[in-house]
Amino acid sequence: MTTQPLVVVVDDDSELLMAIIRVLRNQGYALMQTSDPTEALDWVGTKDVAVLVSDFEMPKMTGVELTAAARMVRPETVRVLMTGRQTLDTAVAGINQGEIFRYIQKPFEPMVLRDTVREAVARHKELVTTATDRARAQRRDRIASELDNEYPRITHVDRDADGAYVVPLTAADAVSGVGIDAIVLLARRP
Repeated sequence: MTTQPLVVVVDDDSELLMAIIRVLRNQGYALMQTSDPTEALDWVGTKDVAVLVSDFEMPKMTGVELTAAARMVRPETVRVLMTGRQTLDTAVAGINQGEIFRYIQKPFEPMVLRDTVREAVARHKELVTTATDRARAQRRDRIASELDNEYPRITHVDRDADGAYVVPLTAADAVSGVGIDAIVLLARRP
């Protein structure tokens, strides 16, 4: 059983908040809503929030401040900013501070909101996969380093100019020139 992606919606306008929830309802998401950006940030820190949809202008904290804080708490949460402002300053602040995935202009078109959240959920899945791959690579590198510390050069393989493995001579290689008959005789000695 797969869990539904969690989408958190934040807007200080309760009517607009309910309109956003109505549009996203029955789209296959778990939805949480609040008018308090601090509460939303708490959810981002304690739950696996796939997408954060936030209003830009709120009294306690701007949407840019919220998305920037959310990015620090959980970088793989994809951030969407809704704004009635169409200024370059708004866009630059959102991109630079909150690494906003998309902007949605208010008043919003329901289909644009649905499409944007669907794309944001897909982006979240990509980010989680990348984070998992990065963690796996870091674990593999740590294990290789620990092995090399205990058994120097165990994870390093020399190759010749043609790419063939170069195997250093060992004590067993020195015995191999003697032949199997000599080894059998040595093994039978009392």
